[in-house]
Amino acid sequence: MRCYTLFFPGGRVYAGDTEGHLIALALVTHRQGRYSYMLEGNGVADGGLPTAQALLEAVASQLTADFVEAQFHHCPDLARADVFDLTAGPHLNIRLQTP
Repeated sequence: MRCYTLFFPGGRVYAGDTEGHLIALALVTHRQGRYSYMLEGNGVADGGLPTAQALLEAVASQLTADFVEAQFHHCPDLARADVFDLTAGPHLNIRLQTP
């Protein structure tokens, strides 16, 4: 089992792991009161989500431990970027089954 936290401070959904790494996971748009996202690693997209919490839950439903781990290996670690206020928006703790 792998544990992650999804963050949505605005603009993108970020994923943090238990080791303190942080990556951008999905690009988000917000139009007419609805959220849409596209996963940056595979292009999976969804839209029409009414709340930021629904957005995080929809993103989480598309994730597998293998996919997220691959993203952590291929994306830059943003944890030290010091430009994110992750407390500014909602977050969601998730657990993904490892194969």
